[in-house]
Amino acid sequence: SSIIVSSRGLAYKKIEMESRLQECLDRREREGTLRSLMPIPTSSAASASTSTFPVIDFSSNDYLGFARCPEQHHRVESSYKQFMSTTYSHAQGPLLGATGSRLLSGDSNLARSLEANLAHIHNRPAALLFNSGYDANLSVLSSLPYRDDGEDVIIMDELVHNSLMMGVRMGRLKQENVYTFQHNNIDDLKRVLRHVNKSSAATPSVLIVIESVYSMDGDIAPMKEILDLAEQTGAAVIVDEAHGLGIFGRTNVDDMTLESSLDITSHQDNGGAGGTGALAALNLEHHPALLCSVHTFGKAAGCHGAVVAGSNTIISYLVNYARPFVYSTALPPHSLVSIQQSYESMMSEEGERRRKVVFHFVRMFRQEMKRGLSSFGKRCQFELLPSPSPIQAVIVPGNSSCISICKDLREVGRFDVYPIRSPTVPKGKERIRIILHAHNKEEEVHALVKALLSSFKRSMIFSDSMRSYNIAKL
Repeated sequence: SSIIVSSRGLAYKKIEMESRLQECLDRREREGTLRSLMPIPTSSAASASTSTFPVIDFSSNDYLGFARCPEQHHRVESSYKQFMSTTYSHAQGPLLGATGSRLLSGDSNLARSLEANLAHIHNRPAALLFNSGYDANLSVLSSLPYRDDGEDVIIMDELVHNSLMMGVRMGRLKQENVYTFQHNNIDDLKRVLRHVNKSSAATPSVLIVIESVYSMDGDIAPMKEILDLAEQTGAAVIVDEAHGLGIFGRTNVDDMTLESSLDITSHQDNGGAGGTGALAALNLEHHPALLCSVHTFGKAAGCHGAVVAGSNTIISYLVNYARPFVYSTALPPHSLVSIQQSYESMMSEEGERRRKVVFHFVRMFRQEMKRGLSSFGKRCQFELLPSPSPIQAVIVPGNSSCISICKDLREVGRFDVYPIRSPTVPKGKERIRIILHAHNKEEEVHALVKALLSSFKRSMIFSDSMRSYNIAKL
């Protein structure tokens, strides 16, 4: 039969496709899960003329405030100008972009020296830059399960980031060889490992995938226990440090223990700068079960890109088999300079000062929130999750309630907070995700807690009124 379709038929197919797409969007809107781009706010320090509603940032991942810091911007621009003046002749002129992938025209001495420096900082033999944390995780998880028969096994914490899950889907691994274990639950991880060993005819290579700090709950993985268990069972561990970099390091391991059962008895301070991650804080960068770690620059580093740190073999393998690396245009020179300067700032005395501010706010916020929530009594449906990190999550069950309270906070107090709705998180575990930063002010944190508790109280009164109304109708 002919495969030629008339122009009228093509138009009909296009309309049919768009109609189906619109049905998907309509369903999400009915379920309260439709995403849309919000009006762009400005920080409270910005001129009101640039936006109709300046807001107070309690939502961005700019933990240390370097992304918005004028001094940091000046350091980057000065370093970039110096690099350009000493690298390119007047005839050649500066490059705005990398011009190609690293395997073609996009490689540079700047990229290679930066990778060598990052490998040294993270105490690994080698490192490889990627365009984003998402790209890095796609690359690692799609290429490292290497057996052609797909018989390797991946065991992931059930709350790992979407990029890690999508990386597994891109790879050659059989889906039945992908397992999850209950969040941060060592006993459940042991159960899954026993099941894998019993059900496999041959001894598989097992990769355990975790995050050091979890982006939705803010809690910290029991990394030492997981790495030790992996060593005992012959498994290897991949750690995503997206939310650990810049926040934790050798100088503030005590900040990891807030309301946590984390075992740090084996920690030995080897000296060095802070801010290089949770693995560094716990002296685990040299652990024999650690296959590689992923460090993302779009959070505390305040810029863009990511690096995978591991052995020479791992990095060489990624250069050959990681498709997002092989087929992507490399990071431009300005991004490389920004990364270089971000590490210098995170590891500096100023970085240390900013971390102290952040964790002061974490303790203050948690004390005030716990005191306020306890005053509501047993009928309180809101819950502050136990997190020692700048990521503080308050459970507000139901998408509509979560959206409503965030809208209230934005309108009443100019607080820039967002609802994290299902299906991003499990149904009934919808939450307001609050990020505490070095650029926040103490009075802003006090005001946020007061506004949250007031909004929760109004929501509880409304719920009680509706319950009484429905009972009366019966």
